[in-house]
Amino acid sequence: MKTKLKNAASALAVGAVSMAGSAATAAEDFTVTMLSVSVYGPWFIAKEKGMAKDVNIDVKIIEDITARNAGISSGAIQCMMTTMDSTVVTAAAGLPVKHIAVPLMSYGLDEMVVDGSIQSEADIAGKTYAADYGFLNHMWMLLTLRKNGIPLDGAHHSIMLPQDATAAFSSGALDIDVNFIPFSTQSAEREGAHVLKSTFTDKTYERGLVSDSIACNTKWLEENPETSREVIRAWFEAVDWWKQNPAEGNAIIAAGLDWPEADVRLTQAGAVMLNINQNLGALGLPGGVPLCASIPAEAPQPDGEPSGWGELVGGKADCEAGYLADTWTLFGDIYQEAGVVDDTIAADDGIDQSIIEWLGAEGYDETYSSNNWVGRLPI
Repeated sequence: MKTKLKNAASALAVGAVSMAGSAATAAEDFTVTMLSVSVYGPWFIAKEKGMAKDVNIDVKIIEDITARNAGISSGAIQCMMTTMDSTVVTAAAGLPVKHIAVPLMSYGLDEMVVDGSIQSEADIAGKTYAADYGFLNHMWMLLTLRKNGIPLDGAHHSIMLPQDATAAFSSGALDIDVNFIPFSTQSAEREGAHVLKSTFTDKTYERGLVSDSIACNTKWLEENPETSREVIRAWFEAVDWWKQNPAEGNAIIAAGLDWPEADVRLTQAGAVMLNINQNLGALGLPGGVPLCASIPAEAPQPDGEPSGWGELVGGKADCEAGYLADTWTLFGDIYQEAGVVDDTIAADDGIDQSIIEWLGAEGYDETYSSNNWVGRLPI
């Protein structure tokens, strides 16, 4: 009898080990790519804290957009963190990608630094500016030209990466550097230079004109609905956790990027991390409130002057729920006119709102509801 019990126990033990091994190997692999910037850092938190159930998160820092697009196209990369206008360009080029969520918006992180000859936006006409090609700073300048009645080619575009633009502007080779902190801060040190405007003073956040995108491979989304919902849920859990634990979150992100922790706070001083409710607001889904109507209380507050950005989308309100589709269309039209893309893609075809809609229906907008302003420098 003892032998039979012993054999049975052994069988159970082997079975338990086998089941544990199966459970360990059952976890899905998920790869997300990002630039080395703190605003994408919640993925490090989600990975370290194991927030995505039964999902192994692999975070890859890839600076080259061509390499990121290639990874998305091949399916080697499931999602990428990028700018909203870049997602429009990628989707319009026929790559298998869809916008899933707005992770953040620039709120002073991006700046237009100009020389002393430029005192107003009207003075931009005929000047030379630096910005990467088909990137949010390029779009911001094109939108500024359009808003001021200046042709899109009415200022000369010098295509440069951020660090090269700063060097060129500092040497006097450029009139304008459209850049982001800390590069724009360095450019502003040039004698006679000043910040003409930032995304905070320009209120670009009202219609998400300088914002980011979580963009994912369409085939992966179709074939892995549960995993895709889980990883995006984990992103918002990580954002919410960071808002409630800013010091520890800053440290995790600094370690992931190999940055000084102070640089995380410097960057985050100019960005707002969106929660699920603000994403519902961007899409115009029930109960959602857009960022422009729900600025974090600790953040610098905008003045009462109208931004006028609604004029670029048919004279609509500057701040309204459901702005995202119009912004998507505006980006496509502007980039097509500027020769960045040959074709456009409709918002309905480029934006997948199903995951945000599901998160709201499941009540996660209430679970991860913090609207704190994280990572900032002391005021």
